[in-house]
Amino acid sequence: MKFAQQRGISKDLLALRMLTWVREHAWLRAAYRIIPKSLRSQVRQSLTDVSGSNASFKRTPAWDKVPPVRSHDEIHASAGEHGNAGVNIYAYFRGQFGLAEGARLYTQALLDEGYPVALHDIELDIPHGFDDRTMEGRFAPDAPHEIHLLFVNPDYLDEAMDKVGRGKFDHGYVMACWFWELERIPEAWLPALERVDEVIVASTFIEKGFEQITAKPIFKLPIPVGEAEDSGLSRADFGLRPGAFVFLSTFDFNSSVERKNPFAALEAFRAAFPPERRDVQLLVKSSNGHRYPEMLLRLLSAAAADPRIVIRDEIIERRHLHALQRCVDAYVSLHRAEGFGLGMAESMRLGKPVVATGWSGNTEFMSDQDSCLVGYRLLPLAQDQYPFWEGQRWAEPDIAQAAGYMRRLVDEPEYAAAVGARAAARVRQTLSPHAVATRLASRLDQIRLGRDGSHPPGGARDVKAGRLAPDR
Repeated sequence: MKFAQQRGISKDLLALRMLTWVREHAWLRAAYRIIPKSLRSQVRQSLTDVSGSNASFKRTPAWDKVPPVRSHDEIHASAGEHGNAGVNIYAYFRGQFGLAEGARLYTQALLDEGYPVALHDIELDIPHGFDDRTMEGRFAPDAPHEIHLLFVNPDYLDEAMDKVGRGKFDHGYVMACWFWELERIPEAWLPALERVDEVIVASTFIEKGFEQITAKPIFKLPIPVGEAEDSGLSRADFGLRPGAFVFLSTFDFNSSVERKNPFAALEAFRAAFPPERRDVQLLVKSSNGHRYPEMLLRLLSAAAADPRIVIRDEIIERRHLHALQRCVDAYVSLHRAEGFGLGMAESMRLGKPVVATGWSGNTEFMSDQDSCLVGYRLLPLAQDQYPFWEGQRWAEPDIAQAAGYMRRLVDEPEYAAAVGARAAARVRQTLSPHAVATRLASRLDQIRLGRDGSHPPGGARDVKAGRLAPDR
């Protein structure tokens, strides 16, 4: 260890290299397995704790000067032109993960349009952070409306309904906003599908999956992406290199490292820029790595040999994340599958060029004209790569093409600016909160009027489901 310190090698990096060395030698792996499992777990966690201390953003004084999140003491939305309309919304409103953020964005869009809502926070024991306070003070004591909208995926639907009180859903119309990242919807979700009257999906990719398994109404409604609250932190506050062209890639370990494929971003970056190029930087911002210590160590180890690649693993406020998106120059997502791709959409709205796999949900708002879409091969999933992997396939992105796009963005500033400008225009039009809220409010009013016995114009009866089918 003294020798390592003399050579300028940190203890956590040395630990990473030692663990990598063990994994690369079969006889050492065999010896490692002899160690009791409980002790191995302690060793892995200790290494992760040490490494994690070097994987958080270094706080500058500006982090402490950010004002607290604005809270609201009560709901001020009035019925206005919507008469006696309204919807009860159930979601992980304090959650710090994709589904929770999507729920907040849909909800905020409705609130901004003055559509009446009654918000109910769901608290379940799931492996995520729950420190978001965006909707604090807006929660309602009851469920006064006849339409119920749940942002809870099928695997937790029963538990959520029990937590809220199943009796609330005995009367009224139950909608669920569900996300999925593969082509085929799991058969295990069918019982949950029986408990709802309609499914909201964020992309054509998810819609096609549900169309294969149900005749119930499916309402496609992209996630609204509007002006985001920004904490105001600067590049220096995030430790970004002055003058460098910075690529950002973000993911949540809970969302599957195999699917998010961050190692491909590292590979493409190295292929694009030889070691002597110091005018570039890649920041991989992850969260929940402590729940997957071996995979986090693998990611840190993969980046350790290149000082231009930075790994930061922690949950930060959405305002800080939005500031980070503003501070970088481009976004990279060489995913294997996406249900929607919120990080890409948010970056595009800011005018950042995005290099992304040209397959799955992100093509809802991306094209070759406004993005750097990367080609791919569709490959079958291997065992246990993802839940319900059997018979599924996903994309393997073309690393060489991704590297070419990354190099061009840096070397041709005019090209990068043009792609970013078209990206911003596309998202501001396609994912406009006003447009999304208007469509959702219209659908909710259509359901309400249909339940009152009228037949709203433009609505077709779904014979199999016996419900009003939404306009597509």
